[in-house]
Formats: sequence, C-alpha cells, structure tokens
Amino acid sequence: MTKNTKKLKTQTVAYGWQLVTPENTVVMDNDQGNIAIGDTSDNFRGGPFIVLKVSENEVTVADSGIFAQGVSITLDKKIIVKRRPDIEIND
Repeated sequence: MTKNTKKLKTQTVAYGWQLVTPENTVVMDNDQGNIAIGDTSDNFRGGPFIVLKVSENEVTVADSGIFAQGVSITLDKKIIVKRRPDIEIND
C-alpha cells in the first residue's frame, strides 16, 4: 500500500524563484543560486540530495535524489519538486 502525502511548502530562493517542496524536506540555498534539497521522511532520509543551480532566467538540475518523482519548472518562476509515494509495509 502506498501513502501519498500532499502537504507542500513554498519558499523564495535566489533570483526570486519560488521553490515548492513536500513538507518533509530540508532546503539549503545561497545567494549565488545553489540549492540542495534533501528528504527527511522515514523512507528516503539520508539519500542523495537534489541539486539545482538557478540564475535570473534559468534553472539547471545538476543532480537528482532518489526520493524525487520529478522536478517541474514553470514560466512564472516556480520550481516544483514531486516526491515518490511513500511505501507502507503491512505485516
């Protein structure tokens, strides 16, 4: 059985980009446009980070973590990270 949590958080990062991530993530960023996104949920904690590089008009995905199902980038300067569904094991 899978459990799909839809709670999201939004924060502003470098160059005015809006970053939308699942609530169980930690975001580290700086003014130069480097962004690292890690997952803190029980299923993916400690896994690889998603690494982004943003500028005024561009977003580059430098590396993606295993918890991400996808990263969407919109024309209105939003970066949306979608998490893979959590897996519940019922014994």
